[in-house]
Amino acid sequence: MRRGQVATEFLVIIVLVLVVFIPLLVFVYFKTNEANAQIGQYQAELAALRLAYLANSVGALGSNTSIIAEVYIPPGVLGFSTQSVGHGGEVVLTVQTPSGPSDIVEIVNYPIEYPNPSLQTQQGWADFNITSVYVNGVAEIDIERS
Repeated sequence: MRRGQVATEFLVIIVLVLVVFIPLLVFVYFKTNEANAQIGQYQAELAALRLAYLANSVGALGSNTSIIAEVYIPPGVLGFSTQSVGHGGEVVLTVQTPSGPSDIVEIVNYPIEYPNPSLQTQQGWADFNITSVYVNGVAEIDIERS
């Protein structure tokens, strides 16, 4: 009779442990997905910032300056474009977030020579050719994926 009681108590203890740990594991699973989405968004911000910073540097260096930048495009990037706005330009990355698509915009101090409404957005490392050309004494920047 003693063995049956020990086995029953052991099963009760295991069930209580599972009742506590299963919701905890589900909670950790959802938090991990949120953290991965947040990391992807930070990486996309870094990619846009790097391209805009290098475009500003190339524009400031003078005529016919060119640089090839290696940038990581994280998972979750839905779109990538360059736009000419006023006397400058923008680098825009559209990323998928838990609350829906969101645009990450970085300012370029020089006009974009050939605005690209949509560049390739394959995830992973990508080479971008950033070139400046002076037209009538004003630097214009071209950003294209190599």
